[in-house]
Amino acid sequence: MNQRKREKQHLKFVLYLVLILSAIVFPACEKNRIFDANAPMNKKGWQWGDAKTFTVNISDPVSSYNMYINIRHTDEFLYNNLWLNIKTIFPDSTETASRVNVILSEPDGNWTGNCVDGICNNSVLVLKNFLLPQTGKYTFQLEQDMRINPLLHILHAGIRIEKFQEGATAY
Repeated sequence: MNQRKREKQHLKFVLYLVLILSAIVFPACEKNRIFDANAPMNKKGWQWGDAKTFTVNISDPVSSYNMYINIRHTDEFLYNNLWLNIKTIFPDSTETASRVNVILSEPDGNWTGNCVDGICNNSVLVLKNFLLPQTGKYTFQLEQDMRINPLLHILHAGIRIEKFQEGATAY
């Protein structure tokens, strides 16, 4: 058996193992998850103004939520963080905007998240215990706000929203 075939079999085994462990470990997280989606990047990089848009239907305006930013990048990404502009469009068409710093590596340079074969998956908490006070469809837009354009080695960006079980603060 040649080296390439062994590597391919090893990768399949690792992916299978991750899938099985995810099915065992994460079901408790799934019951609180309201939304989780990612958008792919253009192969030429993430351009300024290329907003990744996600629409979430909220039927419970009394509960509080946590929002995570999902980033999938290669280990060739040159920075330890990613600045994003997040625009929120409420069901009544009002808008808010914020700029967030998504940390992708430890101070020592090691990547955060789960990295396998040069691909890292991060899910970083950016809003904790906040309210979405209206019922209906919320639109969230993510735009890269780094000094470089296009931003290379980001493969996907997305959001995950989960219910937070204890008290809430205003959004």
